Amino acid sequence: MPGGTALEKRSGLRRAVELLEAHAAEVVVVASFDRLVRSLAMQREVVERIENAGGAIVAVEVGELRADTASRWLSSTMLGMVAEYHRRVTAERTQDAKRRAVARGVPPFPNVPPGYRRGTDGRIEPHPDQAPIVAEAFRLRARGATVVQVRDYLRAHGIQRSFHGTQSLLGSRVVLGELRFGDMVNPTSHAAIVEPDVWQAVQRTRASRGRRAKSDRLLARLGVLRCGSCGARMVIGTQTQQGRDYPFYRCPPVGDCSRRVTVSAQLVERIVVDVVKNLLADVRGNASLVGGAEDAEREFEEADRELTAAIQAFTGLEDVPAARERLLGLRERREQARDRLNDLQAGAAAALTTDVGDWDLLTQEERRALVVAVIDRTEVRPGRGPERITVHTRAE
Repeated sequence: MPGGTALEKRSGLRRAVELLEAHAAEVVVVASFDRLVRSLAMQREVVERIENAGGAIVAVEVGELRADTASRWLSSTMLGMVAEYHRRVTAERTQDAKRRAVARGVPPFPNVPPGYRRGTDGRIEPHPDQAPIVAEAFRLRARGATVVQVRDYLRAHGIQRSFHGTQSLLGSRVVLGELRFGDMVNPTSHAAIVEPDVWQAVQRTRASRGRRAKSDRLLARLGVLRCGSCGARMVIGTQTQQGRDYPFYRCPPVGDCSRRVTVSAQLVERIVVDVVKNLLADVRGNASLVGGAEDAEREFEEADRELTAAIQAFTGLEDVPAARERLLGLRERREQARDRLNDLQAGAAAALTTDVGDWDLLTQEERRALVVAVIDRTEVRPGRGPERITVHTRAE
């Protein structure tokens, strides 16, 4: 996590402080001071807690950090002020660059939606070939076409979009000529390609679908269950026979899988739970989950730092294909690292506070946290029987 992040969100550092407070360690050693803290408020909390526990902090390039005397407090506080200053300046410059870009009509993100392209000045403009196709796709949806039908229409005209990508396009305000990035809005950034009344009709169609109820099945929404044919995340379904419901997992019906896979929810969940129980049989003495979370935290910090630096370096060069590709790749890497970190932090916390031997006493959320901490993916191949199910753990 970035150095300005609150201590409760930095699992590795929080764990180190707790170890010192439990007298299981004596010193925290870091390579660089500004990687430890870039916030005076958090620095005060960390230093006070460690000193009160009788421990110490050592940064390789500046030595020991203490605040137990006036001179030591002044020295460490000056270091903290410089670190926080640089963090604030970096954030301000990045934010200012994005605001200027939005005001000019230049998207501060690497890719633009179908129907548009970047001009030589970096601003987006209607794509001469794609704009009429996207406009017609909106009209089809407004007349009652399904998302799948709209997606098929786009594909038939050379615009490849996933199901969720098509949904995102149909909800985008870019087609109205607006450029939005967070709280930054330029309502007249570029030429519109969809009429406002058509866009509004599409949004009413989208809203009428309602929200799907969340399933209470163990593996629903975790993303660990994959179709062995296409690799897509499997979704939950229910089949009713003779008045009884039989839940199952299946390959998403909106994908392009050639051999759609289904599997009994009871069967695959039992296999996954058995793997989790076996691996975490002695979980209280196993630090692998905590170590994995700390590795994921470092990976996220690195990815976030590289993306921030690239955004600053490429400001004004958004129309250069190589720059766009680089930013897109870095953003995807950061999001993947964030997802992995969130999963492992949740699982590590659950593993350290629960006894997997009492699986039946755990809440469903605690069970899910342990599953995502241990299981990387579970592949289900076409066929019948449990032998077509392969569980891959994070330890592999």
